[in-house]
Amino acid sequence: MSLAAHYIVSCRKDGWFVGLEGERYGPFPNGKTGALIAAVQHANHAGKDGHDARVLLRAPDGGVSTVWVFGTDSYPSPWVEDLHRIAQQPRRQRARASAVPDLAAAPVPQPSLAL
Repeated sequence: MSLAAHYIVSCRKDGWFVGLEGERYGPFPNGKTGALIAAVQHANHAGKDGHDARVLLRAPDGGVSTVWVFGTDSYPSPWVEDLHRIAQQPRRQRARASAVPDLAAAPVPQPSLAL
């Protein structure tokens, strides 16, 4: 009988985390993308070890959806490859949500050198 290895990716006030068996890992530097990539990588290893491995994503309303299952979904998953490629891009090249202000366009205050 295989043991369950269900990795739950969720967002908290202090970042994106991966939960497994009551433990929480993170926050991940690349946010949701980094947490999903890490969860799929670890679930793949757990599946190879005979576990019922899957990655779940917790929505803000508390609902949970399955995003990757060992033995059913490919590894690396096509969406994981896309996320990994996005995560490797410098932040200025990443797509931004329209509601997020473009901080790169804001003037940067220069420190005063006067003593």
